[in-house]
Amino acid sequence: MDDHEAYSLSGSLLEWPMSAIQRAHLEGCPDLKFRRFIGSSSWEEFEFTSKEPLRGEDESVVSGPYRYVVICRRSGPRMAMLSLNRRIVDRLAERLVAEVFAIRLRRVSIAVDALVKGLVERPTQYCLSFIYARVPAFGASLRNISFYGDDLGEASVFRENVHLLNVFVCGLRRTEGGSEILRLTSDGRISFNMQSPEKVLEVEEVLRFLRKDEYLSTDIWPQG
Repeated sequence: MDDHEAYSLSGSLLEWPMSAIQRAHLEGCPDLKFRRFIGSSSWEEFEFTSKEPLRGEDESVVSGPYRYVVICRRSGPRMAMLSLNRRIVDRLAERLVAEVFAIRLRRVSIAVDALVKGLVERPTQYCLSFIYARVPAFGASLRNISFYGDDLGEASVFRENVHLLNVFVCGLRRTEGGSEILRLTSDGRISFNMQSPEKVLEVEEVLRFLRKDEYLSTDIWPQG
């Protein structure tokens, strides 16, 4: 991964219930190789080698093996794992379970609906840049709705109707300004644009905020 290029990364928050996840666990997968730390952070960059194409490569044009960048942040029994698409992360997670962990890695749930409604009622250092929600109050007439803006909590039309929504995707940015930091889904998926190595530090701050305010399923992420 070139530090001077921007990448769109997506993946999952995962948990192994047996013990803390160590780098040695990850390196127990023979096709996953540690490359470096990202900038001055504790995020780790790996290279995952796959015999099958996972980004839609045409096998008749580009032959394998196929190599993909994967980034991870471990914290106790939890880790964030992202790559250039979710299929890569899901396939790597399957490999890790089969070859290293034996017990299934579980995606960590995020209370996105509670997070959105909490930020509307009690603004913090983060505000809402995007939401995608179900609208159960209107049946088949209106199933889903999305909002996008610099600070949705400041828009009266959103504040007045947020109680009608069941939000399962949201984007967060800093209240004082700047671009969107990351997007979260209720089933533990996360995504962000990697413009520079420092971006992972912003993402890590959001994860700490989610842990501290108990929007994750347990209070583990991240401690160190």
